[in-house]
Amino acid sequence: FARYEIQFGCVKRPTTRNNSVEQAKFEVCNHKYTDLSEPRYGVAMLNDCKYGISVKDGSIQLSLHKGGRHPDYKGDKDGIHRCVYAFQPHVGGFGAENVIEPAYMLNVPVLVADGKLDYQPLIGITAPNVIVEAVKPCEDAEKAYIVRLYEAEGSMTETAVAAPAAAVEILETDMLEQAKESFGKPDNLKLSFRPFEIKTLKIKYE
Repeated sequence: FARYEIQFGCVKRPTTRNNSVEQAKFEVCNHKYTDLSEPRYGVAMLNDCKYGISVKDGSIQLSLHKGGRHPDYKGDKDGIHRCVYAFQPHVGGFGAENVIEPAYMLNVPVLVADGKLDYQPLIGITAPNVIVEAVKPCEDAEKAYIVRLYEAEGSMTETAVAAPAAAVEILETDMLEQAKESFGKPDNLKLSFRPFEIKTLKIKYE
């Protein structure tokens, strides 16, 4: 099987075509990566915008271009199409360091600017397989911001969480940002994640 990224996780699909069900999976949706791994070695196809891919036996084929016929049959015929993708061999099996982090680096490249800036991170996470997917202002206009995290490998995980010095309280909320539990302002907050679990934190500041 191969792993294909979906929002907040990944799915596994067979690479064989042994029956009609497997044959129907000739193309699978993926977001930032598709990975084909053994326990000690693997390869991944990373991409930033092409979401159809096929893996058969040992062959990975990314669909770079599709010619739609409806509603605009000329829609894909004009102009220059630019594609960004990368082939990522890695030592060791599928994991955050080998596949997920490089996929994020391809999709969210570092922006370089002249000058110097001293700052504190809005949040710190120690587990590499816990991904900070979003940081945003909270919806109720408090002096707070929302951090959405998820476990990306499909494994039980515990991670330490560090907030900036200006933070006065950390709360866990549901996806609608309604408070579920307050952690106060702990010096050593630790969170436990189930496989592919999503957590939302509300961090209040002075």
